[in-house]
Amino acid sequence: MSAGAAGAATTVAVLAGAAAVRWSNGRGLAIALAAFTLTAVFFALRLASRARAAESLALRDPLTGLPNRALLDDRLDQALQRARRTASSFALMVIDLDGFKEVNDIRGHDAGDRVLQSIGRRLQSVVRASDTVARIGGDEFVVVSLETGTEAEATALVGRIRHALRRPYTVEGGTVEIDASIGWSIFPDDGASPEELLGRADEQMFVIKRDSSDDSAITRRGSLDAGIVREFEAALKRKEVVVHYQPILDVSSGAVVAVEALVRRRHPTRGLLPPAEFLPHVERTPLIRALTLHVVAEAIAETSRWPNEWGPIGVAVNIPYRSIDDAALTNGILDILESTSIRPGLLTLEIAPSGPGAGLELDHEIVESLIRAGVRLSLDDFGRASSLAALRSVPLAEVKIDGGFVRGAGRNEVDGAIVRSLVTLARELEVETVAKGLETRDAWDAVARMGCDRAQGFYLQRPLPPAELTDWLAHSWPAVAVE
Repeated sequence: MSAGAAGAATTVAVLAGAAAVRWSNGRGLAIALAAFTLTAVFFALRLASRARAAESLALRDPLTGLPNRALLDDRLDQALQRARRTASSFALMVIDLDGFKEVNDIRGHDAGDRVLQSIGRRLQSVVRASDTVARIGGDEFVVVSLETGTEAEATALVGRIRHALRRPYTVEGGTVEIDASIGWSIFPDDGASPEELLGRADEQMFVIKRDSSDDSAITRRGSLDAGIVREFEAALKRKEVVVHYQPILDVSSGAVVAVEALVRRRHPTRGLLPPAEFLPHVERTPLIRALTLHVVAEAIAETSRWPNEWGPIGVAVNIPYRSIDDAALTNGILDILESTSIRPGLLTLEIAPSGPGAGLELDHEIVESLIRAGVRLSLDDFGRASSLAALRSVPLAEVKIDGGFVRGAGRNEVDGAIVRSLVTLARELEVETVAKGLETRDAWDAVARMGCDRAQGFYLQRPLPPAELTDWLAHSWPAVAVE
């Protein structure tokens, strides 16, 4: 019982006792006094219980029981006072769930509530007992970690949080999966007040959530269509999902050294559908894992049928950046590699990270298991701000220079200078370069002069179905005349 509630109980009991004395002046004095006192205590305890409930309602999230924004403000103020008094640091993390809206849309709000409750428990299991986990919005949480004082410690905690949240949730007899975008700030380097720390963390979280140079990502995030996801899942089972291949050429010889596997859907009435029709929806659900494994298996099976006289031809498969350390996907890829005779180094996984901390929160043990198996990692859209951050932490074998720069390389000095600088940077880092989006002979000549290792684009060949690609490979060697 709180001090206020105890005081109220005492006051009520005393008043009741006094009333009993005035009311009874006979032999029943003791009985009356006891009865009134017990009644008073009962009502006082009831009053105290209601006071505690009201206090909890004011400071706790009713669904998860976690501190709400009001209690978070108090805990954050205490953390600031402690840090200033002890000349120490602490970290604040803003967590925004990715894919939670889809849980509500597909599974219903009751399922969403149960997932939120599970998320609260998982967050508390990852942090220390002295830390604060608060829910401040529908799918937004905040962690105040008192013993986390450096960037390295913060990124390690972010990794543990993300992997705890990414484990499947069982609801309605099925499973759902979500991810999280996490931004963080550290006192005092990133701010000296609650507003500054929250603002810095929130800003970083937003940039990590999407590549700020890709405005279409905002539209994609807000427009998931559950019907498209269910329809595509059925299409995958009906084997309506097919793979086309775009050749990747060696710039110095003009020979085809690899192909990029690109997914298409063969619709029964609408014909061949491009990935833009379904991929933005599918990649935000667990279905992306099944799709990726399907493409990897199809691509490896296809390339293994090509004649040996063509030489080793690799295959590149696009996967979402946040799937690169998905343990289930990695194990599936490793199983496919073990069941085939593909040479190590011929499978490349292309990723396009976003945000200034790209790569820092990955589970590097899982990523290293792919590298040990001979899988190459390629960084797509190289040249965008988010891609540069990944250079520090992702073990890359290759970078693909953004097509927006490549297309202008042969026409204007600015794009040419950017491509030249990117090639120089890649060479310093000892990774290969691929100029993608090649559409003209001028661009081909330009990237050749700049020292690009490989190139692909519609000037060289569009994506082809397997039979057409096989015929093209048999009769178009080298693919481009090299001067």
